[in-house]
Amino acid sequence: MLPGEAARTYEVETVFASAMPSRTLTLPEARVWLEELCRIEDLDTPDLHVANLRPTFEGAALPDEWCLLVADVAPTQHTLLHELAHLSCANRGHGREFRTQLVRYMRRHVSLEHAAELHRRFAAADLSIDPFAATR
Repeated sequence: MLPGEAARTYEVETVFASAMPSRTLTLPEARVWLEELCRIEDLDTPDLHVANLRPTFEGAALPDEWCLLVADVAPTQHTLLHELAHLSCANRGHGREFRTQLVRYMRRHVSLEHAAELHRRFAAADLSIDPFAATR
């Protein structure tokens, strides 16, 4: 990953989340939603826990424990998909594979409009992504 790529990815996602918020889920709803989408994606469902994270973190993925941590008892779909994208990618960073997976998850589990807009914003920030991610 290029220097600053993670920071730029976060910046794009922050602006995107403000412009196109995703649904906020209660913790029980989030667990059910994760189970369903992991079944669809053929992934083991990660454990989900609320944790005291750094103030700038909404979530964290712990691949060795196959666990997602969220800072709030009411995480957004975007936060959950962001962290799940980390678990499902071989490269755990914020590079092309991660961004492509996040856009695919947005498409499949939130909306085509969310995926297309996130894809557009990544491309406008010169952050590479699979060109077909929003349509698969």
